[in-house]
Amino acid sequence: MSYEIKRKRYKKHIMELKFLRSELSYQEEVLATAHHDFEAWHKQWCEDNNINLTELNKKHKTRVSKILSQPNFSDLKNDEQGLIPLSEERKQEKKKFHNLFKQVAKATHPDKHEGTTLDFKAASAAYESSDWAMLLQVAEQYGILPEDLSEIIPVMEEEAKRLRSAIKQNKAMYSWKFQECESRECKEKLVKDFLKQLFNLEL
Repeated sequence: MSYEIKRKRYKKHIMELKFLRSELSYQEEVLATAHHDFEAWHKQWCEDNNINLTELNKKHKTRVSKILSQPNFSDLKNDEQGLIPLSEERKQEKKKFHNLFKQVAKATHPDKHEGTTLDFKAASAAYESSDWAMLLQVAEQYGILPEDLSEIIPVMEEEAKRLRSAIKQNKAMYSWKFQECESRECKEKLVKDFLKQLFNLEL
């Protein structure tokens, strides 16, 4: 594959990551209020329809705890400093982005370039948290290309997969579906589906 083709492929992935990251950010903003709205609405609906949530929670305590339990990230264990170490995969990715980060940090450092404080902070935070989509986005703003596109492109493809997976998970949430409902009938059906999943309650 010629360098020019690699460069165009890289640019395509940059646009894709920017879109996916924007979509995920939008979802997170919406869900920040949607979680509260869905909880308040479904509790009020249950009260209006004489459904005792307190009793149901007690009766199905084990079932509810299994459904609502947080995933167990066995690989995310704190080290002696209380920090969460990166997985081996993320460590290898970080090495690939080291030189790119150095170039971006140099181009955005506020001591040398006035008015780039936010970009420098964004790039630094992205590098530390392995948010490659954001790091690449800042690099693109300053016209900085990775030295080895063949090494970076596969990582970009994996990053896109991770973002798409997060977006898909958000769309499966009752809170997300609730904010998309435009009628009372839609909201009622959603609450009934939620109660059936949580308590095996047929309504």
